[in-house]
Amino acid sequence: MNKHTAFPIIKKTVRSTLSENLNNYTKAQSLTLASELKVETRKSWKKDQLTQVLAESIQKQFSQFYKPVVEDLLSQFGDQVEQALAFQNVEQIEVLAPLINKGFLFVYQQQDRLILVIPDEIWTDLWHDEEVEEVSFEIDSSLLVEAQAEKEKSSDYKILKKWKENAMRIYGHASSVYFSTIWNKYYDEKLTSEQIEDILNR
Repeated sequence: MNKHTAFPIIKKTVRSTLSENLNNYTKAQSLTLASELKVETRKSWKKDQLTQVLAESIQKQFSQFYKPVVEDLLSQFGDQVEQALAFQNVEQIEVLAPLINKGFLFVYQQQDRLILVIPDEIWTDLWHDEEVEEVSFEIDSSLLVEAQAEKEKSSDYKILKKWKENAMRIYGHASSVYFSTIWNKYYDEKLTSEQIEDILNR
């Protein structure tokens, strides 16, 4: 197994909850994750306290910003995505490295296989319909132009802007067609790629 991978590989017993997976990281790996999440830490913190803060930040960032990105990338592995997936080599999951380094996914080495684990909390959030309904709200397309004056205060604009930032970081580019597809999965008011492009460019 190549030691110089783009993400941590855990050589311990596979766990299911977010806290259990985080506890399988070394302190150095946890601090690297904290830096990736932009979480402030203290040297005096014990591992349990660091794990709790990281778990809270991971769940919050996932629900608010990364859920559509994670869902889109996991869709590349087929419709029957399971909470634990086995792979033969690192190259098969390198596309998920940015999400692994954010703590949304974990990778274990089990004999000659790699096991990709989606923690319980992330798994539940991904497939729980009530969570989708909870963040849904309507946007009146006819008021988009007027809404630009308040765009810095507008939650829908901030979400689109964050999606764009995440896509640029992960894919290296951002497509208004991609954002339109993702947006229309989660919001009642449908937006075309041209409308989304207009929102992001103003």
